[in-house]
Amino acid sequence: MDSHSVPLVFYAIALIAIIIFVFNMKKFLVIRKGKEAPLDVKWWELLTNALTFGVAQKKVYRKRFSYASIMHTFIAWGFLELLFATTVDFFQARGWLTAYLPELDTPWFAFVNDFGGVALGIGLIMALIRRHGDKPEALPQDAWSGRGILLGDTGILVLLLLLVCGGFFAESARLAMENPESAMWSWAGFALAKILPESLWIAAEPYLWWFHAITALIFIAWLPNTKIFHAIAVIANVAVTNRAKRNQIPAMHVSQLMEDPDLDPDTISLGVSSSSELTWKQLLNSISCTECARCTMVCPAYATDKPLSPMKIIGDIRNDIVNGTKNGGLVGGTITETELWSCTTCGACMEECPVLINHVPMITDFRRFLVLSEGKPPTQASQHLENIMNTGNPWGMSNRTKWATDADIELPLMATKKEADVLYWVGCAGAFDSRNQQVARSMVKIFEAASVDYAVLGDEEMCTGDSARRLGEEYLFETMALQNIETLNKYKFKKIVTACPHCLHTLKNEYGDFDGNYEVVHHTQFIQDLIANNKINMNPNESKQLTYHDPCYLGRYNGEYDAPREVLQSLLGSSENMIEMKNHKSESFCCGAGGGNMWHEVEDGSRINLKRFDEAVETGAQGVVTSCSFCTIMMDDAMKVRGKEEDFSVQDLAELVADNLS
Repeated sequence: MDSHSVPLVFYAIALIAIIIFVFNMKKFLVIRKGKEAPLDVKWWELLTNALTFGVAQKKVYRKRFSYASIMHTFIAWGFLELLFATTVDFFQARGWLTAYLPELDTPWFAFVNDFGGVALGIGLIMALIRRHGDKPEALPQDAWSGRGILLGDTGILVLLLLLVCGGFFAESARLAMENPESAMWSWAGFALAKILPESLWIAAEPYLWWFHAITALIFIAWLPNTKIFHAIAVIANVAVTNRAKRNQIPAMHVSQLMEDPDLDPDTISLGVSSSSELTWKQLLNSISCTECARCTMVCPAYATDKPLSPMKIIGDIRNDIVNGTKNGGLVGGTITETELWSCTTCGACMEECPVLINHVPMITDFRRFLVLSEGKPPTQASQHLENIMNTGNPWGMSNRTKWATDADIELPLMATKKEADVLYWVGCAGAFDSRNQQVARSMVKIFEAASVDYAVLGDEEMCTGDSARRLGEEYLFETMALQNIETLNKYKFKKIVTACPHCLHTLKNEYGDFDGNYEVVHHTQFIQDLIANNKINMNPNESKQLTYHDPCYLGRYNGEYDAPREVLQSLLGSSENMIEMKNHKSESFCCGAGGGNMWHEVEDGSRINLKRFDEAVETGAQGVVTSCSFCTIMMDDAMKVRGKEEDFSVQDLAELVADNLS
């Protein structure tokens, strides 16, 4: 057979394959079952996302997943190269654009084609080894069919491997028949062609060509039903993802809903209980999941044997929307309440997801249903939510300035001053938790040493509502937000400074939905700025080695990793005295208190804060430095549980700075 001619029957079979492919692509239509949501992505962002995170696969390449990254690189780029080669070959066979396209035996084209085939083959073998050899526990699909569909998972890898092998055999037969001058540039096929006699290749060539062609058409026809479907869905998902808002929870405006005169209180369902109540974008998230298990492998709940796998949550949503509700429904059935309450909302899953899935906002939507519609918050957290409602803080205490008066500190109040350069947001922990009161006093010492014009709200300050919102109590969150915004808008100030990253994130990124727009900075950022501008001076302690724990809501949620490290290095006199933990910066391991878990504990598995504390001890440092109210409490608790009070320290960065002011 002339290698540059294609039998007409092939086109007939190809047409059938394409029709089946288009029919199977109906899977995309399931996103129409979701609720409407704005497409808040500019066209240039859409294009950039598609090229950067879709085609170039920017987030696939992660050092902590080096084997999988290399495997995926070989598969993806090998596949793309062979798709390019096949397209060129098709155009050549039809006589289209021949003046602009390379011939099969053009040296560079032949070399690159074989390289793509070899890369794809290696990647597929690596994938099979990973799935059926040294398989990470979190990876799903043990069965060869996977997903309950023929060729769904492992089967498609085998089919692709047959396609690659068939392509090389067909190429070797062609090279043996035609013996082009540049045959050696097809280095893999050329080497293979030398193994068998020319007569055998000539006899086998038509069969090899058809085997390769039919294998390719089967792959095309069945692709949407297999794991490879994500190669298509991912492009769409990352393209329409607003990366700037990934970690933000959409406001429900429950207050406005409840005031709607047309509302039927007996039929309204707040939150999300089924996949059809999610938005079309959230459903697109679910069908884009590659089931790589990266989200689950970095999840602190999963790492401590709690019944949460972020990948399973996404898979359950996809199965629910595609196959219908089973096992008693989605929330409370397929997805258990314990799974949902195990989440610390640390964002590690979203940070690692190569296809930009938003796990945490969906989990929060499910929690909203449990709390607002079912009235079923975690039992231990109920009292704290009631405390916020009654006293404006989860501790249920009064007198927000007692921490200062007990230390003979005379605090300047906004109610008296009316305006100041800095409004110091003390936070509930700073006001009522004995451990964090020390941090608040340290901040006052720093303000006064730097002659900062500051003031506090005192008893006018209420909980920001962070824990309430992440526990699903959206109405309580809105109540706190509206009350705080009303208070803040009475006064004049340039910026808000807070020691709590949870307060930082809520005030800075979430109050804007309720017309509360303020400049908010974390206390480590503020202190770093004071040092940089010579407003404060310190005596470095070069005899101590410390490690730093990145809070999730300061790091992953707000992108601040440098300021606390710069301050700590100034304190220690040398970067060598600051020892990084194995999991740091964007890969930091949660302390276990986020997502409202500060106020309740999932009894399954071990404690997250102990695992993180052990990582700090393993560095060989003499102490761990924190910059979060919750993290300080959790690390301090872990230190006591481990019996390390005598030879290890837990301190907030502000405490260290205040203790070493010159």
